[in-house]
Amino acid sequence: MSNKPRSAVQQPGDDDARVERSLRALRVAIAELLTERAFSDITVQQIIDRAGVARATFYAHFRNKDDVLYSSYERMFQGMEAHLDRAPSRPPRLAPMAELLTHLGESGTVFASLKASDRLEPIWSLGTDFLADMIERRMNRFGGMPVMDPRLAARMLAGACIEMTKWWLEHPGQLTAQEMDANFHTMARRVCSAPGVVRS
Repeated sequence: MSNKPRSAVQQPGDDDARVERSLRALRVAIAELLTERAFSDITVQQIIDRAGVARATFYAHFRNKDDVLYSSYERMFQGMEAHLDRAPSRPPRLAPMAELLTHLGESGTVFASLKASDRLEPIWSLGTDFLADMIERRMNRFGGMPVMDPRLAARMLAGACIEMTKWWLEHPGQLTAQEMDANFHTMARRVCSAPGVVRS
């Protein structure tokens, strides 16, 4: 498994519809297989067969099944950020907390598969990276920049978002996804307006 899963995935050009269709088919294939068996029991050949693509096509874009998994979650986070941009809220939001929780709450079988194969921690790490980048990009729309280094603040908030997600999944029914989103953004506003933190 790569320590930097994002760098391993080759992205197609916007005009290459055929390649994009193949990549989409591979992502759909692994998502379907994750509902049927543990990730550790899934083979590259099973993904290829389910997607209906050539083996050479698979290896032109991915090194292994882990790369397909990470690519799927990359695309998920990209789609959620695009949703935030298409449907701006008042007040603005830094991260799609409610959407993330709703999606993950509906993915119990997939999470069980990943947990059984010790793949959850890499997914949480990938999520933290994506959320930190997303939050940093969106801070200037949020009503002010934090006094501390924005990269540090974004990383802190991304970590909080992931930890809140874990808590929510472990305590079903205690708070709604919308309530968790509101709690996260209340905390985020405090971080972004907190006085007395000096940049180095």
